[in-house]
Amino acid sequence: MRNLLPAAALLPLIALGARALAAEASAVPPPGPGLDLINQRCAFCHNTAQIFSQHKSAPAWAATVSQMANRGAEVSPEEEKVIVDYLAKNYGAPDQPATSAPSQK
Repeated sequence: MRNLLPAAALLPLIALGARALAAEASAVPPPGPGLDLINQRCAFCHNTAQIFSQHKSAPAWAATVSQMANRGAEVSPEEEKVIVDYLAKNYGAPDQPATSAPSQK
C-alpha cells in the first residue's frame, strides 16, 4: 500500500494555490487602448476579473469578442480587433504564443 500524505499536509499547498489565483485575479491589468475599451464596452456586463481570469488563444478571444458583439455589445470591428489584440497579448493561452487576431473583412 502506498504511503499517502495526510490531508493536513495538503492544506498549505491548497492555500498557496488559492493565493496564487487570487493574486492573478487582483493583478492590475496592463494599460493600453484595449484595456480602455474593455472597461468601456465589456465591463458594462462583465466584472473585469471574470475577463482577465481567462487565458485563450487569439482565435479563441476573437470568437468570444465576436460572440459578445453578436449578443449586443456595442463595439465596432476596429474596436473588436483592438480588444482581441490586447487580450491575446496579455491574457493569451499559456501554451501558445500571443499573436494578433486575424483581420475581419
